[in-house]
Amino acid sequence: MKLLYPFLFLFVLTPGFLSAQGIVFEKGSWADALKKAKKEKKLLFLHFDKPSCGACTEVASTAFNSPLMQEKFALHFISFRTDGTTGIGKELAEKVDVECMPSSLFMDADENPLVRYCGSTSFDRLYLEKAEEALTKNKERPLKSLTEAYAQGNRSSQFMRTYIDRLQEMGLSTNDQLDAYVLSLPSDSLRSGSLLRFIFEQGPVVGSKADSVFRQNYAKTDSLYKAVELNNRIVNNSLRKAIKEKNVSLASRTAIFRLRTYQNDYKNGIAAQQWVMMRYFRGIQDTLQYLRLASDYYDKQFMTARVDSVQKLDELDHQRRMRGEFPQPNGTKPLVPGQMVSVVAFPNTQRFVSALNQAAWDFQELTRDTVYLKKALSWSKRTLEYREDGSLMDTYAHILYWLGRKEEALEWQTKAVNREKGRGSPMIASLEATLNKMKNGTL
Repeated sequence: MKLLYPFLFLFVLTPGFLSAQGIVFEKGSWADALKKAKKEKKLLFLHFDKPSCGACTEVASTAFNSPLMQEKFALHFISFRTDGTTGIGKELAEKVDVECMPSSLFMDADENPLVRYCGSTSFDRLYLEKAEEALTKNKERPLKSLTEAYAQGNRSSQFMRTYIDRLQEMGLSTNDQLDAYVLSLPSDSLRSGSLLRFIFEQGPVVGSKADSVFRQNYAKTDSLYKAVELNNRIVNNSLRKAIKEKNVSLASRTAIFRLRTYQNDYKNGIAAQQWVMMRYFRGIQDTLQYLRLASDYYDKQFMTARVDSVQKLDELDHQRRMRGEFPQPNGTKPLVPGQMVSVVAFPNTQRFVSALNQAAWDFQELTRDTVYLKKALSWSKRTLEYREDGSLMDTYAHILYWLGRKEEALEWQTKAVNREKGRGSPMIASLEATLNKMKNGTL
């Protein structure tokens, strides 16, 4: 099973919780939902499911059936739920630049994104918080008016910066607008440090006009290249464009850019470069190239580390945190002993488990080649050495099933069901359905 991170769980449910009425999703078409939103002057709540992750659907449904959701969503939103991997769901996901499945999106009636949430959670309050954020943003100047002004030729500096900021805030591409902005500026203004920082903060696509302007002033902006978040934005924007255009040259240049951001850390730079190309080939659905690169990547980056060594790192990090020595983000002061802090439990273990489980799950979805399935089985088995939970067992059982080891698959899937039953997990129905399919040979 695709590991449910960053998905959140709320397992303690009140009696009758799952049967209570929550969000009412439209039964008609997306066009009908749009018409209704405009007529009733409401926003849109769009949720994309990923059927191959049945537990993700169950987890989301737990939140959507919450009675706490009913009033706010009925009053302010027209809600629509669809399969994001095919048909109209896939078209919508591509139209609004959705980068993950499952995913949720709050939009205005003109289909302009307001707030996004990547993943799935049973925690209803998260959706309520996102809904409130969307309502607040919608009160500001609508994106529609900015888009219309841009289409009519408005290229004033202040307008362009406002428009670009709003597009980025909504998770939409700013590539064309950023280049248009740079081209509209007088040449002497391109030496301004504040302007160059603004350009870099938008994550200009590698090789674009905006990127070229920034690089011409490298000495002035050298320190910015060390900003991890901004570098990630450049990579993500460039890779999105490369995948959309199936431009392997742009993907390769993006991968080289990623390598160079690691400066003297050549080993991790090479790994990051490889990761970019893996994402590209997965994005354009070149399965063979993806499997080849991923096999080498996960073996080298995750299978060479011993389980006890990774767990020891978590133990040392915990001790440092308790002593107030753990480095804090954004240059804030270290914690004083005893000060509370919100952190991810066992981050090193979680990173290894999440990465290996996701890779194993991807492989069993993409191929029936026994060479690659055996590779995936070794990764999945390693995750179970860190911990045994239902989602990890489910992945292991799936791979065993596709390798023809049905009895072992049934044994592990049964263990997955029993483990999650003990936790009152919303994944139970999905795990049991998979178990029945394995028994009947219909998976």
